[in-house]
Amino acid sequence: MSIIKQMDSKLANMIAAGEVVDRPASVIKELVENSIDAKASIISIEVMDMGMQSIIVTDNGEGMDFSDAHLAFNRHATSKIKDESDLNHIYTLGFRGEALAAISAVSKVILRTRQENQEGIQVEYHGSHLVYEGSATLNKGTVVEVKELFFNTPARFKYIKSDYAERAAIIDIFDRLALANPDIRFSLKMDDKMVKETYGTNDFYNLIDQIYGSKMTKDMTVFEETVQKIKMTGYLLSPQIARSRKKDISIFVNGRYIKNYRLIQAVIDGYHSYMMVGKYPIALIHMEMDPSLLDVNVHPQKYEVKFVNESMLSYHIETMIKDALNKKVHQIPEAINRIRKDQDEKYVYQSLQFGEELIQENNEDNKDNDIQKLPDLDFVGVFSGTYLLFQNEDGLYMMDQHAAAERIRYEHYYHSLANPNQSVKNLLMPRSLDLTKEDIEVISKHMKSFESYGFIFDENYDLTGLPIWMLDTEVDLGIETMGSMLAEKNKIDLAVLRDSLAKDISCKGAIKANKSLNQNEINKIVKDLKQCKNPYTCPHGRPTIIKLSHYDVERMFKRVV
Repeated sequence: MSIIKQMDSKLANMIAAGEVVDRPASVIKELVENSIDAKASIISIEVMDMGMQSIIVTDNGEGMDFSDAHLAFNRHATSKIKDESDLNHIYTLGFRGEALAAISAVSKVILRTRQENQEGIQVEYHGSHLVYEGSATLNKGTVVEVKELFFNTPARFKYIKSDYAERAAIIDIFDRLALANPDIRFSLKMDDKMVKETYGTNDFYNLIDQIYGSKMTKDMTVFEETVQKIKMTGYLLSPQIARSRKKDISIFVNGRYIKNYRLIQAVIDGYHSYMMVGKYPIALIHMEMDPSLLDVNVHPQKYEVKFVNESMLSYHIETMIKDALNKKVHQIPEAINRIRKDQDEKYVYQSLQFGEELIQENNEDNKDNDIQKLPDLDFVGVFSGTYLLFQNEDGLYMMDQHAAAERIRYEHYYHSLANPNQSVKNLLMPRSLDLTKEDIEVISKHMKSFESYGFIFDENYDLTGLPIWMLDTEVDLGIETMGSMLAEKNKIDLAVLRDSLAKDISCKGAIKANKSLNQNEINKIVKDLKQCKNPYTCPHGRPTIIKLSHYDVERMFKRVV
C-alpha cells in the first residue's frame, strides 16, 4: 500500500508561508515589494495592532485585470519571469510567485485593484479559499488588506514577540524600503498615527533626514565610484554618530536590501580608526550591477544574495570608504565639553571621588583577610610613557596607567549605578545630543527610566539635567548605551547595564598611553586603585600591575641561577 501522497495546494501554501511570512513585518515587505514592481510612485502602509489585526498597503501602480487578480493568489504565479534564462537576469524585487499565496494561506486577504481606463475589481480569500469576487471603486492602483494574520495557524503566535519588538521590526522594514527607493513617496501609519513619511524627491539628504532625523546629514560623506561596471554609491554619516549595533549599516543591490556579513564588515573596516572599538556607523551603500553577476534565488525572503566575486566587492567597499573619509575635511566638534585645551600638553587626571559607602565597603572586604590588596609603593619613574614604575622591599612593580584608570572608573560607575535614585545636577544651558528618530522614540517611550537614572530631558529632547556621578564628557556614551538596551529588551537589566555602561565609560575616559602625569596625579591613581575591590585587573581582564621580585631581577642579570 502506497504511503506517499501528493500534498494538496492549501497545505503546500501553508508550509510555504512559514518560510515567507514569519511576522507582520515580512507581510509588509512582500506587499510593498509587489507595489514597487508594479511601478508605483506612492505607497502607503497602515497597520493596526502591530499588524495582527490588519495591514493595508495602497499603491498607485499599474493595477491588475480580472484574470491576474485571481492568478496572483496561486502559488508560483508571477509576471516577473517566464523561463530558466530569466533567473539569470532578475531586475524585479519579486519573482518567485509565492508571497501573496503564502500570505493568503494564513490570513484573510482583500485585494482591490484597477488598471488605467478599466473598472475596479475586488477579490477576497480566506485561508487560500476564494470567498468573494466583484467590482470595486478606487483610483488606479492596488489596495491589499491583510486581516487576522495567522487566524488558522495559532501555533505561529508563540513566535510573535512583544508589541515593541514587532513595532520596531515594522519600522525597520519601512526604513530599508524607503532608503532603497528614494524616488517613491512612502508613508507609515500605526494605529491611525503617522509614524514616518518620505517625499519621493530622489534627494538622499532629505530622505536620510526623514528616516534618521534632521541633524544626521551634518558632516555626511558621499562617494560614487564605478569598478568593473559596478556602480557604488555610499552615504557615510559622521563617525561622531556611533551606534552600539550594526543594524544601521544598510547594503542595497539594484534597489534590493540585502544582508551580507562580509560586506557589512567591509563597511566597519572602512571606518577603522575613525570610531571606537565596538561602535558602528550609520552608512548606506548602494550598488548597481548586471543581474547576471549575482544570484538572488537563495532564500524565499530574498535577503541573501550570492555574488560572483564577493571578496572583490568587499575590498573595494572598504577602500572607497577609507579614501572618502580620509579626503574629507571633517567638522571639529564645537561643544565646549568635547574639546581638550591644547595649551596644557599634559593630561589632567580627573580623579573620581569614591563615595564613603564604597570606601567603607571595600575596607570591610579587605579586613576579612586583614591585609591590604596592594602594598605600599615608592614611585621610581615612567617606562615607555605608559607604565608607572614603583619599588618596595619586595621588588619592582610596573603599573599600566590606562588599565589602572579603567579599573578605578569602572568601580566608581558600577557602584554609582547600584541605586537608580540618583542626585541630579542641573545644566546651565540645555545640551543638544546627536539623536536619530529611533533614539528619540526610545527616550520618549522610556522617559521615566532615564529620569530614574538622573537623565532629564526637555520637550526638544535636549538634556537639562545629569546624574551627579557622571562627567559631562561621558554623557553621550551613557545615553547611547542605555538606549540600545531599552531598544533591544524594552527594559533595563540593571546587572547588565551596570557592567556594560561602567565598562564603556571607564574605557573611554581613562588615561591613555603616552600621557604625561605629574607626581600628584600618580599618587592619586595609586590611592584610588588601593580603594578598589579588584585592583589587579582592568574591567576587560588585563593586569593593572605586575611585580618583578628581587629574585626575578637578579636572575635576569645572571646574579643567581
